[in-house]
Amino acid sequence: MVGVALQKKLLAPKDYKYIGIFSVIYIAFVAIRDPFINSLDNTFLLGDVIFLFKYCYLSFLFCIILKDKAAAYLVKVITHLTIISFFFYALQLIVPDLVYDVFRKLELPNDNVLTNNLAGSYSNVLLFTFTKDFHDYTNSGFVWEPGSFGCFLCLALMLNFFLNRFTFDRTSVILIIGNLTTFSTTAYTGLIVLLFLAYRYRVPKINLWAFLAIGLIVLLVCTVPILGRKMVDMYNEDMADLNHLKVLEHFYHHYRMQIPLNRFASMVYIYSVFGWQLILGVSNKYSLIFYRKFNVNVSNGIFDFLAKFGFVGLLYLFYKYAKFCKAYVKNWEYVFYCIAMLFLIGFGEPVMILPIILNFLFLSVTQTSIVKTATDNKRSREEYRKYLQSVPAHAQ
Repeated sequence: MVGVALQKKLLAPKDYKYIGIFSVIYIAFVAIRDPFINSLDNTFLLGDVIFLFKYCYLSFLFCIILKDKAAAYLVKVITHLTIISFFFYALQLIVPDLVYDVFRKLELPNDNVLTNNLAGSYSNVLLFTFTKDFHDYTNSGFVWEPGSFGCFLCLALMLNFFLNRFTFDRTSVILIIGNLTTFSTTAYTGLIVLLFLAYRYRVPKINLWAFLAIGLIVLLVCTVPILGRKMVDMYNEDMADLNHLKVLEHFYHHYRMQIPLNRFASMVYIYSVFGWQLILGVSNKYSLIFYRKFNVNVSNGIFDFLAKFGFVGLLYLFYKYAKFCKAYVKNWEYVFYCIAMLFLIGFGEPVMILPIILNFLFLSVTQTSIVKTATDNKRSREEYRKYLQSVPAHAQ
């Protein structure tokens, strides 16, 4: 990507300036925070600097190379991969054992290193994932788990709504159907917010149908088992798990597995371990501190991000994200729904540090330049029109 950007001269002086300032502030932030505030050794600081190259620069180059087409290409790729997932998902439902056996023979060596607690059941061929005995009836798509797949689908659906002015075209239908096949609480809550956003955008006036839509959402949350009931059960189970971590540590250690902390348990445990440090964050490699006490695996993306970059970093990310959304939806009420959707999928799955989310740090930069160019062009046309009006007809 660096080669393409340099060869095609896609990096303008303002881009070098922006990423330079971003890098200096980021490095200064972690260089002060890690050793002086959090008293961490150089291993943690090195991990944070590597994160800049491995994730932030990747997202920046993606946005700079594609510019105003970045969102459209994200939608296109995710939609195509979703269509492919329908084929594999059908096979998964019909002949699950065959799919699992074939995937295990084709998957990359040592791929189970990435799967934590799913080793022995997890299999993938990059374009599709199937976890036998865990996700037999749910669609994981090209991601590692159904809920995370749903997060990608929600983001793609939101971007597609932005690009097509909230119309339910073929792409929207594909992404919605893909979301429904995940049977994920996280994915469904994100989808509900997006559908309500689409309704409010298309019908901006508050009327009877708006109240009926809100009532329907409340009814769905209260009656659909994988929504409200599952959240309550999950919370109760999570609180019970936190009171028996020593027992769970012994059990999972016997099977060489991490303790899987769910959404609420991850939130409470991270806060109990770090407390006020979550304001600035601990480090991108904060899990090394976790392992000193219990070998846990967290699944809450919001608090995972807080542990990595703190409330300050999360606030900056949401600010850039809101700025990007505002250019499309114009109304702050609609921006609130966009923020709620990102918060819900982030709370449910550890996706906040992935490039698809970090893209929002830089999408607004390319978007701003496009808006500025359009504004400058419009200003130039208006000035030229006034000039023609001031010049006599024979001179024109």
